[in-house]
Amino acid sequence: MRDQKERVYSIEKLTKAEFRYALKFNLITQEQYDKYLQELNELTSYIYEKYKDSLAFYDEDWIKINNYYEKIVALNFVRDYTKEDLEEIWLIEM
Repeated sequence: MRDQKERVYSIEKLTKAEFRYALKFNLITQEQYDKYLQELNELTSYIYEKYKDSLAFYDEDWIKINNYYEKIVALNFVRDYTKEDLEEIWLIEM
């Protein structure tokens, strides 16, 4: 079983790359990019700090992560193969 924080890191890395792609090709504005990045950083900072010494996540935190994941895959600028990769990262351990 992969470390839960590793899964969150993979989602974070892939999502950041997608935001950079969208900004580069003017699919989103700089303001939107900053907003998306801030939301992602707030979530991941919270997770990394709360679980720095723990391997198991609480249900309420999985709900936060899932809500964020659902929001990202619903964005119209996120490419299909990125959505598939995110789904694989997210569901592989479920």
